[in-house]
Amino acid sequence: MPEMQDTLLLRMRQSGWFDVLLFFLAVSIVFMGLALAGKIQYNVQMNNMAEGLTPFEIRQNLGTLATSYETLLKAGMIVLGTVILGFVCLAIASYFHDKVSLQTKKNIGKLRVVLQYVVAIGVTLIMLFPIYWMVISSLKTSTELLLPVPTLWPREFQWANFPNVLNRAPFARYLFNTLVTTFFMMIGELVIGVLAAYGFAKGRFKGQNALFMLVLGALMVPIQVTFVPIYVMISRVGWINSFPGLIVPNLVSAYFIFMLRQAFKAVDESYLDAGRVDGLGRIGLIWNVLVPMTKPTLITISIITFINGWNNYFWPKMVATRDEYRTIAVGVTRLRQTFAGMETANYNEIMAGAVMAIIPIILLFLVLQKYIMTGMSKAAMK
Repeated sequence: MPEMQDTLLLRMRQSGWFDVLLFFLAVSIVFMGLALAGKIQYNVQMNNMAEGLTPFEIRQNLGTLATSYETLLKAGMIVLGTVILGFVCLAIASYFHDKVSLQTKKNIGKLRVVLQYVVAIGVTLIMLFPIYWMVISSLKTSTELLLPVPTLWPREFQWANFPNVLNRAPFARYLFNTLVTTFFMMIGELVIGVLAAYGFAKGRFKGQNALFMLVLGALMVPIQVTFVPIYVMISRVGWINSFPGLIVPNLVSAYFIFMLRQAFKAVDESYLDAGRVDGLGRIGLIWNVLVPMTKPTLITISIITFINGWNNYFWPKMVATRDEYRTIAVGVTRLRQTFAGMETANYNEIMAGAVMAIIPIILLFLVLQKYIMTGMSKAAMK
């Protein structure tokens, strides 16, 4: 009997679902632990609460855990019950694994594939629904868009929304500004990233690891933290409402330096030694050896840089206060101001502007998505 239990447990552990269930078991324990802490906090605070307070005032004086311990307890119990049920189903499936016929196993395998496709299609539809809703909203009238019960398909296609947007705002100028800033940001991040990654991956100098740790530390600092000093510097040099003000603060990416360093470290040193024998210098080694051998990663960085530059909103909104230098992401938000004073907000035309803004990104991703996946996987292998 103990041997049979050990064999059953071994079969369960060999299943990928076993680790998933263990993870959710840990989640349920965390939820119930927080619920217990909240219950203790609730009792302590209620004992020290002043008399005569209204329920609203009592709730305002309670801590976060004290007010939500019941919800945490219910969530923990639900997750725990699901985990227990999952373990029971996994044990039953593991027990009968060797006792079913080969044909039954094949049928179970087919059913598993079907379920995987169903889940994948469901997740895909959920992810794509916001894009679908934006597209169909751009083809509706403003009246239909504001109906209490939304329609999943336009009653009448309003193709005129797109030319109306072009007439209301200088979208051609926004597009030109976005292309210029994105192009120079992409070139800057590639050149600086390649040179810095070569130094960190193949260079030998004092403080190399310490400097690289500083670069990694920059990944944890959001732009909102460094916004004020950068804005002050850009303002003092007179780059507000200018292309240098939009481009220069975005010429370096710590994340891309990290990716390229990992890709360069994966290149064997013998290739560089062969290049040195042929008389190549550092730039020659980078251009003729490292760049061709890490082309998928470089293509990935170029694509991601283009997407980030195209969608960049926070910094252009702060630096560009005139239409001459606004990018397309900021320009879409400006559409709302062009409808000020109207009886009905033309959200349909705002959606049309958003559709025109994302079309290049979607096409670029659909065409080059294989390079993104290849570059990411190669950068993560070292």
